[in-house]
Amino acid sequence: MEEIIECHLISGGYDYLLKFVTGSISDYQAIKERLTDMEIGIDKYFSFVVMKSPFIKHHLPLKTIFPM
Repeated sequence: MEEIIECHLISGGYDYLLKFVTGSISDYQAIKERLTDMEIGIDKYFSFVVMKSPFIKHHLPLKTIFPM
């Protein structure tokens, strides 16, 4: 699905973390319904809507991770 822009296999109480970009909450709901209707093993899901992003870094702190 084009709206899914990230997918991560994660540890803890969940299996996967998906990041969607949609035009509206109703568009997002339609995608969730399509995914659950596909019967691909989704038993339950949790949704979190991003309300605000105070900052987003688009670079990696390589000098901090790998000092010379």
